[in-house]
Amino acid sequence: MEANQFLLEIFTFVQAIFSVILGVIVVQLFAYLMLARSIERSNSPLGLARAIFSYFMLAIGALLMSLSAIPTLIAALGQGGFSTPVYVSLVLIFITGGILFLWHDYQVRLLKEEVRHIPSIIYHYTIKTVGQLSLVLSVMYFTLTISLQSTDTPGWWSMPSAIFLYGLFLCWITGEKPTKKKPVARTRKTPVRKKMAKRRKVSRKKK
Repeated sequence: MEANQFLLEIFTFVQAIFSVILGVIVVQLFAYLMLARSIERSNSPLGLARAIFSYFMLAIGALLMSLSAIPTLIAALGQGGFSTPVYVSLVLIFITGGILFLWHDYQVRLLKEEVRHIPSIIYHYTIKTVGQLSLVLSVMYFTLTISLQSTDTPGWWSMPSAIFLYGLFLCWITGEKPTKKKPVARTRKTPVRKKMAKRRKVSRKKK
């Protein structure tokens, strides 16, 4: 299979996969709009807005890295080769997504926990949804291809295998539950308060 034809088939498949996934992401991002009232009522509305923006840009950075890594993984599994300009383009896309991801991850870490708590939960389960959808769609591709006996094309299994590994990786990194808010520690009674409480009990008994 020629490199250009192989590349065209890869991006056609990846485009079909991500058209479904991006549709789900767009639907889930509407959840951020539900936080409009929370932003108004928040003690730090600017911080909450920054958290929403940063997590959205984290998702964009992860998407760019995925669009670069998946074709490379498909080519590696299918023993297909790209030309040097194609590899350079994929590397540039990955670097751009990586810089975007790391910068906004740094910005998120600067925010307070109570500000980023809800956006982090939405981001966590959005990535988890993408991972599980990738697993389901890759398994469906395997099943339909085998049932329709369309396995004559060399390296046909490389694309669904790469998507499956990608989904497996996302499910693994989102396996842990998002961090919960730390419970507010109860203030212990000071000796003065204890004495006051004892005096009240004694006075009630006398009455």
